[in-house]
Amino acid sequence: MKKLVIDIETVGTPWEELDPYVREYMIKGLSEGDAEEARRAGGLSPFRGKIVAIGVINIDDGRSCALYEVPGQTEIRTEKVGARTYISGSEKQILEKFWGFFESDSRFISFNGRQFDGPFLMIRSAINGLVPKRDLVGYRYGFHPNCDLREALNFFGTVNARQFKFNLDLACKAFGVETSKSEGVDGRSVETWYRAGRHRDIATYCLDDVRATAELYEKIASTLLIFNADFKAADERDKRAKIAEAAQAAQMVMLPDTFMQSVTETSLTLASSLSDEGDPQEVVAAKHQAIVLEKLVAKTREEELPEV
Repeated sequence: MKKLVIDIETVGTPWEELDPYVREYMIKGLSEGDAEEARRAGGLSPFRGKIVAIGVINIDDGRSCALYEVPGQTEIRTEKVGARTYISGSEKQILEKFWGFFESDSRFISFNGRQFDGPFLMIRSAINGLVPKRDLVGYRYGFHPNCDLREALNFFGTVNARQFKFNLDLACKAFGVETSKSEGVDGRSVETWYRAGRHRDIATYCLDDVRATAELYEKIASTLLIFNADFKAADERDKRAKIAEAAQAAQMVMLPDTFMQSVTETSLTLASSLSDEGDPQEVVAAKHQAIVLEKLVAKTREEELPEV
């Protein structure tokens, strides 16, 4: 089971580029202050904004990938930087790559993913003519296959919202996790960076958020999430599957040795019995066949063993 930690960064379509009807609809009946907020909040809506970065980390092996959109770029470009992989292209191209990471039983780990990242990814995929590989929202009261850490920490909204007001940065600090936020740099910087052409910086920022989310997940996976039946059952199935895979791998490694020993014992027994009684020519032939067979098995064994 893949455990994929996800975060996205989005930007809105400039207000003046929206259809006149849309602009009228968005601010109709609002006060001037609320209308101004509506004009700036395009990046929060998949109908008025788009995805400009997707960060993904595989919890099990630590591999990470930042996919980011570059305006006007028509081909996929891939770059390796240490343990990180950067992939750039159009919004449609990075969404196609994103869905390729998922398998049927992958766990989608996020912070506020059920309300924001999941629906945004699915709707923007549909708008781009892509069929989402799976539902990233799903049943609300479970942590598998969709694991929203925000809902784990607010107990699916049952706690007092004012007393339990928090975001990813505050939650990480409470659990001793270093965040990507610094003075003057947060999610509100993304739109400014995007207009300035700092697309790669947005991808790096997004991946730092994913790293913080992954560390927060590790903190609460064994303390809070274990009380959820779906989460616990999925983890137990995963452990059994890994044990079975390890046992099978060990058996495959041992098989050449066992087979070699069996062949050697059989050939030597045959040669010995023919030495005791029988035609001398048959004895020589049997010993010769045994030696040839042993050499063939040894060669096969060398070819099957993986390179170290």
